[in-house]
Amino acid sequence: MKRVAFAVAGLALVAGVLVLRDTGGSDSTLPTAPPPPTKLRAYAAEQVLVSGPQGRPGTPSKVVARAGHHRIQLTWSGDAPAYEVRWGEKTKLVTRPGTQLNGLANDREQEVEIRAVDSFGQRSQPARTRATPRADNAPYTFVDRFDSPAEPDPRRWRLSKRTDCARATSGDGEDHDRLVVGSSCGTRAVTLRARTPFVRGDDESRLVVETDAPSTGGKLLLDLVPGPVSVQGDPVPPNTVRATVSTDVAGNSVVELVPNGAAAKPLPPALPGVTVRWEVVLTSAGVQVVRDGDVVATSSFVPQWREATALVGFAALAGDRIRAGVDLIGYRTARADAPPTGPTPQVRVDGPASTGASPLAGVTAGQLRLALIPSREGAPVPAVRVNGVEVPIRPAVEGTPWKPGAEYPAVADLPREAFTDTVDVRLVTQERIQVTHTDVELTGPQGIAQREDSTPLVDAKPALADPVPEVLDAGGQPIGNGAAFNRGRVVLEVRVNALDATVAGLAGFEVRLDGTHIATVPTTADGPAAAGRWRISLNTAALSPGAHAVEVKAFSTDQGVHPETGYIPFLLKP
Repeated sequence: MKRVAFAVAGLALVAGVLVLRDTGGSDSTLPTAPPPPTKLRAYAAEQVLVSGPQGRPGTPSKVVARAGHHRIQLTWSGDAPAYEVRWGEKTKLVTRPGTQLNGLANDREQEVEIRAVDSFGQRSQPARTRATPRADNAPYTFVDRFDSPAEPDPRRWRLSKRTDCARATSGDGEDHDRLVVGSSCGTRAVTLRARTPFVRGDDESRLVVETDAPSTGGKLLLDLVPGPVSVQGDPVPPNTVRATVSTDVAGNSVVELVPNGAAAKPLPPALPGVTVRWEVVLTSAGVQVVRDGDVVATSSFVPQWREATALVGFAALAGDRIRAGVDLIGYRTARADAPPTGPTPQVRVDGPASTGASPLAGVTAGQLRLALIPSREGAPVPAVRVNGVEVPIRPAVEGTPWKPGAEYPAVADLPREAFTDTVDVRLVTQERIQVTHTDVELTGPQGIAQREDSTPLVDAKPALADPVPEVLDAGGQPIGNGAAFNRGRVVLEVRVNALDATVAGLAGFEVRLDGTHIATVPTTADGPAAAGRWRISLNTAALSPGAHAVEVKAFSTDQGVHPETGYIPFLLKP
């Protein structure tokens, strides 16, 4: 049997466009893309067969455009691995048949082109549509559209977080007219708390939130809590209404409603980066969760409270980083006003006593909010020492149990000695109690509001998805993980896909077997690809028995995007 020769050849980066096949004419509607920064030269070692591009993908169909405040939402039909969306001078690549264009001027018509993109970067003929963004003038008793240059307004909002792992700020780039919540806090929710009370009306009351959260593998939590609570812990405080929306890594979503909630209908798959309108509706008959006008969960629970704190939380299921865009939060309730904004002191817990605290003039009252986690059974902590003065603490929501491992929200009225720019807090107990959150609300004259850093914590730059290789037998069936197989011809399948709002252009990928370069597959026929599936046939007859490994390294057309690598080990029988 002829020995397989895997010639060693370096990865070639060349200027100019590599033509993989004739485009079949000079149709002016096809894009003429400039050479991308990174271009790969096709290569296959001896007895390595690499599939090439076939016919062009079909044009997307059934395009629907929905205009909103500074945005256009687009959906269409198609089965391509990716799509290119163009509007004005801008272009982006997406991997699902839908997207959202943000940062658009209201009352200015936009023409949009959508092309299907196959695995080798070939483009289809464009589907075209037009839409005009317009402001939402629906009636609210309280609303924030987050479209000023500096968000959020500290007179209206507080962000509750653990340490400095999260930030709420005005967006950058196309998100400049929305609020962006960024987090690296893992599975713990970061919470945007409204300072304006949610006051139920005599008939129907609604909490309305428009956001593109939850993203892939994330959670969105909408709480109405009958008490001065700043965090969204577990268990849910008594008589609290909480709607939780979870989205898995495949984009499938589920909504849970407590207390006593039941699903009313399945949720449609989430489209990355597309704003959804969520509403928590309180009526005399119970509670509903509404998604874009459809009731998706119901409960017979009828709250007896009149006033609540509205909390909007964001969390990651797998500890990933979060970037959530918020377009609107509003109430349709009885009218209420936020309390005056006083100065925001620094809070220090169980640290050395401050020696340089300065009094704050004009403050008339204050409240300390805490979240505590006890380590064992026992009586709740009765008091807290604030700037050396002992004051009682009480549950923020009546009936909240004191349980080991559960977060216990509590409040304390501050003594006059605590009206300073630095507040020292120490629990009056010998037990081990974890303090997970503290914040202070002061009442008095309007102070200088403290804002977050103006730069979002998580940027919006598109990333390259990880290549996922898999070894198949000659019939195209997966070989079981860890299973040894006979030497001979096998198929290496490479998949690149991502469930993101936008993805970086794919220049192609390089394949190495046991460190030896055996193939390079370019994917820029008309412009960069974004996702796809490729099959490479290779002969393992000359390889020795035992363990081997394939490495696939994907490159982007954007020089600012790092390559991504995937590995697959396999075993050959003697």
